[in-house]
Amino acid sequence: MPYIIHVPQIPRPFISNNPNIFMDCHSWGWNVESRPYSDSFCRAARNQENARFEGDRRAEQLEGYWTAELERRERMIDTGTPAATNVERNDAKIILASTRVFGKHVKNDSVQGVVEFMQPKGLVVQVVEVDEWDL
Repeated sequence: MPYIIHVPQIPRPFISNNPNIFMDCHSWGWNVESRPYSDSFCRAARNQENARFEGDRRAEQLEGYWTAELERRERMIDTGTPAATNVERNDAKIILASTRVFGKHVKNDSVQGVVEFMQPKGLVVQVVEVDEWDL
């Protein structure tokens, strides 16, 4: 059964028949799909890969991404580093607040406005106000 695996930061999905890669990627929170053999998307994607002579290379690339992620997660367990969450992608939202004037701005002052953070789950945000930047 073909599996469609969307590797983060890679625009084109990979197609694999390896259930180990599918299950690991699914447990890591990557976008994965299981399709029937007769699926038109899988057939078209494989035909496109074959037309570009990249069928074997794409399989090797997916295996490389999978191996690198597996090693990274094992290193995190060995060193006691906490696992990364999806906070950066899902919960954190940056909203530009209305522009506040802090007094006279000096030459080349980069303060144009204030950035306000919406508090994501489990994180503490501290707001520090600055009166003026003197360079």
